[in-house]
Amino acid sequence: MSLSKIQTTICYCHLARSRPSPQDLKEALACAISSSCSSHHLRRLHGRAIASGLRHNLYLATLILTKYFHFGDARTARLVFDDCRRGGPTKALLWNSLIRGYLKHGLPESALDIYREMVRRAHCEPDVLTFHLVVTACTRLSDFALGSKVREEARVRGLASDLLVGTSLIDMYCKAGEIGTARVVFDEMACRDVVTWNAMISGYARVGLFYDAVNLFKIMRLGYEILPTEATLVSLISGCGCSDSLKDGQTLHAHSIKLGFERNLFVLNVLLEMYVNCDCLGRACQLFNRMEVKDAVSWSTMIGGFVQHKLPRDALRLFELYSQNTHFFPSRSILINVILACAELGVWEEGKLIEDKYLTSDDSGIASDSSIVTVLAYMHAKCGKLDVSLNLLNRFTEVKGDVIAWNAMMKACFEIGMVNKVLHLTLEMQRRDISPDHVTIITLLSAISCILSLKKAMETHAQIVKRGFELEIQIANSLVDAYAESGSIMYSSKVFSGIVEKDVVSWSIMIKAYAWNGKVNEVLDHFELMRRTKIRPNHYTFLSVLSACSHAGLVRKGWELFRCMKEEYNLRPGIEHLTCMVDMFCRAARLPEAYTLLENVMQQTDNHPVLWGTVLSACRFHGDVVIGEAAANNLFRLEPENAANYKMLAEIYMSTGRRDDANGVLKLLHEKGLNNMPGFSWFDSG
Repeated sequence: MSLSKIQTTICYCHLARSRPSPQDLKEALACAISSSCSSHHLRRLHGRAIASGLRHNLYLATLILTKYFHFGDARTARLVFDDCRRGGPTKALLWNSLIRGYLKHGLPESALDIYREMVRRAHCEPDVLTFHLVVTACTRLSDFALGSKVREEARVRGLASDLLVGTSLIDMYCKAGEIGTARVVFDEMACRDVVTWNAMISGYARVGLFYDAVNLFKIMRLGYEILPTEATLVSLISGCGCSDSLKDGQTLHAHSIKLGFERNLFVLNVLLEMYVNCDCLGRACQLFNRMEVKDAVSWSTMIGGFVQHKLPRDALRLFELYSQNTHFFPSRSILINVILACAELGVWEEGKLIEDKYLTSDDSGIASDSSIVTVLAYMHAKCGKLDVSLNLLNRFTEVKGDVIAWNAMMKACFEIGMVNKVLHLTLEMQRRDISPDHVTIITLLSAISCILSLKKAMETHAQIVKRGFELEIQIANSLVDAYAESGSIMYSSKVFSGIVEKDVVSWSIMIKAYAWNGKVNEVLDHFELMRRTKIRPNHYTFLSVLSACSHAGLVRKGWELFRCMKEEYNLRPGIEHLTCMVDMFCRAARLPEAYTLLENVMQQTDNHPVLWGTVLSACRFHGDVVIGEAAANNLFRLEPENAANYKMLAEIYMSTGRRDDANGVLKLLHEKGLNNMPGFSWFDSG
């Protein structure tokens, strides 16, 4: 027992044997109340205060009230407050204690009710702490209108720019998305501490204004020489991850090491998340391996990072290490990610083992968590165990009617090619009176696009209109595509015409539909109309237009559009666009232009020898020896073991009467030991 507690106990024991002064009595009781270790002990001391005539003493009443909140007894705390008020006028100290107690107890509504009673009925003058607590309550309730009124009341009393009040106002306005108002409050403050700067920097980062956050950080460091805290670095590094600013994130990583945060777990965890979000998984792995201490967040971030980057096997290996090296029950996030990894790999047995080990007899309630149940249903369906998914949903009453879980099963069935099961699940949802949402409809339309059923497309269209989804742009776009895939360009065009605000996806799908149906004039007309409506075409738009030009033999127009893609819209052509152009030139026997194009993009074509194969095949058809030799040399470098390339070059020589050259190529083929190996090529060599 400490000296202060011993003195308190002695003082308390002498209370019954002597007549101490009121001041001594108050101090003894205050000391005992502050060190009380249980609700029962506090009640005894409370009774002694009442018996001693100190029940209405504001100082003791405030201590007793605060202590009742400490022990979780908000009801008795309020009784103490009401009893003290009956004794006469009260000061802000007592009101603030009650407001703070309700906030700590998770009752911000009650805190605001007390504030209203304080200013309207009791006519007690609020102070700095009052406004700080009330603004905090408004923030937690997202009652930003009331928060603005409180700010005006604080401004009238000259307290709005106070350090405590101003900081809470900045936090409130940032969370309300009113970043401009938050900055006004920030600029009006005569005195700011690091918490104030952190609130403003965090606000900028939260709404995506990352560079404003960085600029303010520079002002804080260089202009005011304020050292950043853990919270400063966490906000900024998190902003780097959200804005994909890897360079700035690396700079802040170096800065955090320089400031001595290289072992701070919160900073390290947010650095891990930043590297994962910036597609720098290797750097995240290095950092993770160097961390001396890891918590559940560290493991969850890395496991989730592997899943996010399509490395589910690595995610499961890391989870195995987690299970072997820690004694903690896996967090909700970890379990969701490892189940998703099992789903992606199709390893049902492994997923079932995880379910049986961690999610069958869980007293914490995680097994019946709707997100966990949904991802389990997805995993079972993705592994072809649809009956298990349905049984799982039926076991949990709160989940079996959840449209999100049903959407997950539909998505899984679609991804593994069980398209008819998607239609079956849609009907089952109707039988169970589960209303589909826009995700349900989009998944259903994707399935219909695969089975090429005009009847199903029309039935779904009727449901879309019935349920009021026809104005949703994603659904309208999917419907345009489903009709086009089902062979009805007319219905596709009607739906497209009905879209009021068409986006680039709408135009691209309609142009693709016309291209697939060989309507090149409609393709070009819609492309020009799209440009006139100021909608910027994307890679998919140009792919459809170039494909249409290629099949229609419009070489000049295709070349013009290819240049437009690069020069006017600054879009770098992908392999698909190059394939269209090469195919277009080869069809028109303009082989030198095809060769020149590929030479100009040699870095891209090295990974795709199929492009040179197209040119070589066209040279064989048209008897072009010069271009054929050049194309073959590139293919010999890229595919030295592919016999088909040698045979095609030999055929070109034979077709032009150069038998000796043909024999030389076949001899080379024999020397390489490729003459008995089957050639492989995308192109017919017969």
